Amino acid sequence: MMQIGMLKLAGLKNENCAGVLAQALKAVNGVSNASVSFGDSKATVTYDEEIVSTQRLQVAVQDAGYSIAKPVHGEDSACCGGCGG
Repeated sequence: MMQIGMLKLAGLKNENCAGVLAQALKAVNGVSNASVSFGDSKATVTYDEEIVSTQRLQVAVQDAGYSIAKPVHGEDSACCGGCGG
């Protein structure tokens, strides 16, 4: 089932960083779309929850050299409660 998740980011220095991170997220198996806003320090990711987990998305962010500020889920930015965020 497709989900839209949001990740609050840290470490983005400019728009180029946002583009690099968006490409890294799109490369994750199960991700159909990803956009990163430098101004908001937020990634919005559309993914298949049966293929990829939010933890895997967080690892992709970290592997690209950036950090998660606080994970949130859903379009309303409300935490699902499962991550402790």
